[in-house]
Amino acid sequence: MSGNSYEAAGVSIERGEKTVEMMKAAVEKTHDSNVLGASGGFAGLYALAGYKEPVLASTIDGVGTKVMVANALGRYSSLGHDIVNHCANDVLASGAKPHIFLDYIASSRLDPEAVAETVRGAAEACGKLGVALVGGETAEMPGVYSGGEFDIVGVCIGASERSAVVDGKNVRPGDAIVGLASSGLHTNGYTLARKVVEDAGLSLSDAPDGLGTTVGEAYIEPHRAYVGGVLALRSEVEVRGMAHITGGGLAGNLPRSLGGCGARLDASSWEEPPVFGFIRSFGRISEEEMRRVFNLGVGFCVVVAEGDVGKAVAILEDKGCPAWRVGTVTEEVGVSVE
Repeated sequence: MSGNSYEAAGVSIERGEKTVEMMKAAVEKTHDSNVLGASGGFAGLYALAGYKEPVLASTIDGVGTKVMVANALGRYSSLGHDIVNHCANDVLASGAKPHIFLDYIASSRLDPEAVAETVRGAAEACGKLGVALVGGETAEMPGVYSGGEFDIVGVCIGASERSAVVDGKNVRPGDAIVGLASSGLHTNGYTLARKVVEDAGLSLSDAPDGLGTTVGEAYIEPHRAYVGGVLALRSEVEVRGMAHITGGGLAGNLPRSLGGCGARLDASSWEEPPVFGFIRSFGRISEEEMRRVFNLGVGFCVVVAEGDVGKAVAILEDKGCPAWRVGTVTEEVGVSVE
């Protein structure tokens, strides 16, 4: 009679090793001379250079139940873009430039092809942003996850000069708020978005009128990165506040960047992707709830002086990011939408 084994208990060391081999080349393509040592160490080493008074900015996040959409479609590369771009935007909002990224993927049973596709997507996103993917981890945890369930988490670390940190302290009433276009749902609100599809008796392959594509294509659209546009903007314009618009929408995120001030927004000033109209209509969701859950077309905000609005919008659009003047900073605390 043979004894028990790790494999028999549900964890395969061989699957883990195969997964690592499948993604190794893509990961190493993101490395430059600042990355020290080869892949496979116990920690990723990065030589931080070029700063006089460096301040590190770090963030950790996941993509929520968007993993269930990717799993249903059998398309995982976009998840890698999602997690990198989401975390990089969070670091960016503090005034820092993202430098390194790490990922963690856990499942009931590793699917090497799916994990490798996800990490290759993350490596591609890192390459576009000039970020080094310096490490990661995979874990098989039968009993914690069921069936084909899995989760993905990312960590991003960036740096800035202490004098370049953006914390909202220079924001003043009368300043302009510029909104940068989102690509859709990004990585928030998917539990509600998926419920709308289920309750309406639709599938991800359906293409309702007005959506312009299938539900699956609209829901899998990657989270947009704002690093290139915002770094270019900051080289020419004083940016006094920045907010990454994630869970909680504009009302929940914008106040974090205003230094104690408030904001008055004009909801007609920006373009809303069709996916939000689909969710609003098919889910019969109130406007208040839509604003509380989703970004509604604005994925990032920057606060600039009133006189810099035109220049700011031009720079952002030149970098491929549609942008609009969406509101004004007010003395009254809170966010009002007109």
